[in-house]
Amino acid sequence: MRRRTIDIGEKFGYWQVIENKGTEILCQCTACGTRREVFKFNLLNGKTKSCGCIKKGNLLEIGETFGKLTVIDNQEIQQAGRFVKVLVLCSCGIEKYVYKHSLIAGNTLSCGCGRKKPIKITSENPREYHSWNYIKQVCYNKKHPFYKKHGGCGIEVHPDWKDNFNQFFLDIGTAPNNTIIARIDPTGNYAPGNCFWSNRKKYWQELERAEINKFIKSFYTSTGQDKKVKISESTIRLILLEHMNGEANINNIARKFNISKDDVLNIIINI
Repeated sequence: MRRRTIDIGEKFGYWQVIENKGTEILCQCTACGTRREVFKFNLLNGKTKSCGCIKKGNLLEIGETFGKLTVIDNQEIQQAGRFVKVLVLCSCGIEKYVYKHSLIAGNTLSCGCGRKKPIKITSENPREYHSWNYIKQVCYNKKHPFYKKHGGCGIEVHPDWKDNFNQFFLDIGTAPNNTIIARIDPTGNYAPGNCFWSNRKKYWQELERAEINKFIKSFYTSTGQDKKVKISESTIRLILLEHMNGEANINNIARKFNISKDDVLNIIINI
């Protein structure tokens, strides 16, 4: 099997790769700027996602500024998971609780006063809007084919995002080309601080290979008259590659590989 390569600039949680030294990778924590060499194995397996600054709970200094925001109360208000909020004052006069890690990382620099007008859905941001709609569908629409792996497992959309595309867009920013929304902690909710724009191809490549192989060994497709035929491993991998490279039309994939639409969905959903 081809070894997984790690590219300069690639992110693993809050770690961003600075230099590839083989088994040890020089990374920088995007939350606080700390640089450290970490083992490649631990990055690929998700055993390390930051230098630990997010968990330390070191209080911010009252009066410390981040862009237009000034910390006026450093008491940390616990949120879902390990994230906390602190009270800040914006230069426009508005007081607001914001995520501590977003301040440290430089992702939150104002209360949003520069974008008071509602964001219109235009040709400039359809990907962000469709991603926002997608996470709501997979979390709350029981008829969605991906519901059982999201809402069915208790995954939810953060209250700040659930009914507010503006806030979602402000928090997560513009989606680069060929990216999809992903979570740092795949067991956590779609929430500020746990979501990022992930390279579409790498997102699929990083799925657990053991689960894929286990599924491949047990997958059969119906051929009519209650007969079932085992689909070859190479065919299943080609179907996954087709979907990974951006083919979203399930009917097109089914026609190309001469199997049913339900079988295509079963392959994509269960891996």
